[in-house]
Amino acid sequence: MSTTHDRRRDPRAPQDDPSGLRPATVVAVLAGALLCAVIWAVGLPEDRALFGTPLSDLTVPAALLAVLVGAWLAGWTSAPRPRWRVVDIVVASVLGVAGGFLFVAWNAGWEPISRALAFFPPASGLLVGVWLLPAVLGALVVRRPGAAVYTELVAATVSALVGNQWGFATVWYGLLEGLGPEVVFALLLYRRWGLPTALLAGAAAGVVVGLLDSFVYYPEFSAAYKLVYTGLTTVSGVVIAGLGGWLLTRALAATGALAPLASGRDAERV
Repeated sequence: MSTTHDRRRDPRAPQDDPSGLRPATVVAVLAGALLCAVIWAVGLPEDRALFGTPLSDLTVPAALLAVLVGAWLAGWTSAPRPRWRVVDIVVASVLGVAGGFLFVAWNAGWEPISRALAFFPPASGLLVGVWLLPAVLGALVVRRPGAAVYTELVAATVSALVGNQWGFATVWYGLLEGLGPEVVFALLLYRRWGLPTALLAGAAAGVVVGLLDSFVYYPEFSAAYKLVYTGLTTVSGVVIAGLGGWLLTRALAATGALAPLASGRDAERV
């Protein structure tokens, strides 16, 4: 029996070690954290705009983007990176478009629902998980690096193109909301797809949107309100996006629609 064959079958071999993070991961995390701190401290210029939005208003999103990309690269550089197949692109796109139309319906009802919670403004954080669902669902179904970001970004773009009260901000929100769970899947080396991972991914998305909203849309909130709001968006992310995404994945797999994908084959073995 050859040595190569032995190494492929030996679970102790380095290439099979799920904790085999590379030195580049430390560099990626530190670089992302440093860039985040610099952007946060210095801010972006006020005299320039992106699609009508002053760059200074994008300081918090840009800082979050830096730290999230750094954390994502830390996992991505250490994880196996299987290529996307045509079926993966098609499924992720379909989920993204469906998520976009879900957003359209949710956007329409947001104003009356949020007004009903005006007695305690942070309570609206319990409802944001609907906007986080496509990212977690896309990653759990497709199981490819970048699936969470791609699916969420497609959904956000559809929502923006159809029209909503937030305009282009929906697109960069989608990018960041997708990166939150993407970081979780990447740091787990794209090898964990069960319920605990789904809940953690939903929580990460909830933290991201909570921080974004607290500084971008609700700057008038007190520090206590911002903390409560972010806690509630995290709960919403866990329940609606995390648990909801996991249950939807299992429901789709049970219909046979995911048969060409690993998520569908895993469900068949259960």
